[in-house]
Amino acid sequence: MLVALEIANEEESSTREPLEEHVQQVLNSPHFLRAETQRRLLEYLWTHRSESLNEYALATDALGRKADFDSTADASVRVHISRLRRKLRDYYRDAGQPEILMIPTGTHQLLVMEVPVSPAAESETPAKQSDIATFAGVPSPRSLPLLVIAAAVCLVVTGFLGWYAGQRASALSAPKATTFWSTFLSSNKAPIKIILPTPVFFAFANNKDIRIRSTRVNDFHDASVDPAFVAFTKQLGVPVLQQSYTVTSDTLAAVSLARYLDSVGGRERVSFDVMRDSDMLVLEQSNVIALGTYQTLQPLHEYLEAMNFSLPHDEEAAVNAKPQAGEPASYPVIHESPERIIRPAIIAMLPGRSPGLRVLLIESRDTAAVISMLSSNAGVNSIETMLRSHGNPEYWEMVVKTELNVDHPLRTWPVTVHPFAAHAPSSAM
Repeated sequence: MLVALEIANEEESSTREPLEEHVQQVLNSPHFLRAETQRRLLEYLWTHRSESLNEYALATDALGRKADFDSTADASVRVHISRLRRKLRDYYRDAGQPEILMIPTGTHQLLVMEVPVSPAAESETPAKQSDIATFAGVPSPRSLPLLVIAAAVCLVVTGFLGWYAGQRASALSAPKATTFWSTFLSSNKAPIKIILPTPVFFAFANNKDIRIRSTRVNDFHDASVDPAFVAFTKQLGVPVLQQSYTVTSDTLAAVSLARYLDSVGGRERVSFDVMRDSDMLVLEQSNVIALGTYQTLQPLHEYLEAMNFSLPHDEEAAVNAKPQAGEPASYPVIHESPERIIRPAIIAMLPGRSPGLRVLLIESRDTAAVISMLSSNAGVNSIETMLRSHGNPEYWEMVVKTELNVDHPLRTWPVTVHPFAAHAPSSAM
């Protein structure tokens, strides 16, 4: 059952007014004054920025299409979203400003990358108005509720894990690519596809208000692996697959990584896809970055099964199948205190399905923390040091750890690395 909880956001009142002023400035610019459809669409996306929008709502509410609109036969929403995305880019380019309003490629959600402030406000409250980047209309991470439904059936209401201070600076300062990213970016000069996870939910014909997820059921045909899930769904009728969601924290982390890659030489090459729609052809045509958890990365199960390190479905430890001398058989979650925890994650550089192509796999519950590490010189240098100490293998898999205070990442560092010697899977995805 999808549940909405609201908690007052102490920062919302201070950011709403300058944001609304900025939106009106964009709408009244020459770029939009004569583009009525894109103007109307931007106004709608701004007004409904905190909602989960679909193509049907955009078509019927924003674009005036009839109630029988069918997105499989009519691509007008995608066309107008693409035009709006270009107009926003043109506006910021011509204005010589960093992008504040943006629509990530592959989505139709309005994202606010920076909260503009007036010079007066900035001088009065410099600490309050430091670099801010947030998803428009959504509470800050520290005010978000955590909804947990226990037992074997888990209903996930996605929330934000955070958008770190300094994100804007790293995106705008055009850093030089490290050896790690130079190698990845130089692979055939191929497109870079960031694949977002789409968890498997189920809906029910007898009750359209309920959607549920079991973390043990990651394929439509595998419901029997979780008896509790089967028992729970008997009263609801036949389950219907629903993979219409991406995990918000993963999506924002992916946007952060895309902006970083743009700044170090990947501009015009980075695009997004979702796991639900991907197939193995992407492994033959693009360098791929796939992120998620053990459950949401299951379409890449052939890669996962060929790796030495693994994160089981409970994610309580990174398992080391073949420990090298001095290595433990697992790297468990460490509870340092009720608030502080250290979690393991896995990063792997794997071969694609065509010569020279690569797959960067990020398996973690705290994707944003790992991507923050991969987007900083200090973090990447620590990875490169670890790789050099193990002979600089071309393909490898690595355990990293993240220390968190509640849900706020404090630091992420590499623990160990193994070469990956297997061939690219033949039928992954």
